[in-house]
This record gives sequence, structure tokens and C-alpha cells, in this order.
Amino acid sequence: MMKSNFFQLWGWPLVMAALTIFGLLAALTGTGIWHWLSWITLSIPVVTIVIFLFRKQAVKA
Repeated sequence: MMKSNFFQLWGWPLVMAALTIFGLLAALTGTGIWHWLSWITLSIPVVTIVIFLFRKQAVKA
């Protein structure tokens, strides 16, 4: 039961953290395709924030 609550609360933040770490490491160490992967993985958290920001504003209106 404890594991279920842990992953329900921290599952998506851990996924976002892993994407961010991968994106930063790909940008620092790679060239070519790695730069594209870093752009994609680093943009996912930003897009998620924007989506939830607009969704929250739509609920208030």
C-alpha cells in the first residue's frame, strides 16, 4: 500500500526529473542527434507546465 501511494504522488515528477537530467546530459555530451533529443526532452516539462497553466486558468473563468 505504501508503494502505491508513493508512486501516485511522485510518479510524474520523477519522470519529469529523469527527462530533464537526460536532456541536460545529452546536450552537454552529445552532438548531432543528441542535441535534438535534448531539445525534445527539455521541452516536455515546459509544455506540460504551459498546458496545466492554461487548464487552471480555464477552470477559473
